Amino acid sequence: MTSALWRRVRALWCADFLSAKDLARRAVVLSIVYLLAQLIGLREFTTVLTGTAGSVQLGWRMSAFLGLLYLCIYLAFVLLVPMLLIAATLLALYQKCTQSRVPSPAGQSMNVGTKG
Repeated sequence: MTSALWRRVRALWCADFLSAKDLARRAVVLSIVYLLAQLIGLREFTTVLTGTAGSVQLGWRMSAFLGLLYLCIYLAFVLLVPMLLIAATLLALYQKCTQSRVPSPAGQSMNVGTKG
């Protein structure tokens, strides 16, 4: 079970640039970064936006930096992840539709109603 999971993760990680897998991988990485920022507690430092320091021990500048860092991560999660997933889905559907069409053989004519 775990070896199959690792094979899938490895296949996702080795995707072509801007393929459906690559877009999904980018969405997953951004989601993990956002989850880590939440677990670390960077959300508390966004109080810098209202003029208060997130932590007295770290100082105003470090609190401002961490607050802006969290804000950038949050905006990437909220704005980019859905767009990346939608783009990956549309790209995968497009590729599936174009691959399922069977091209006509080169020797056959497309004009069915004409007499030859």
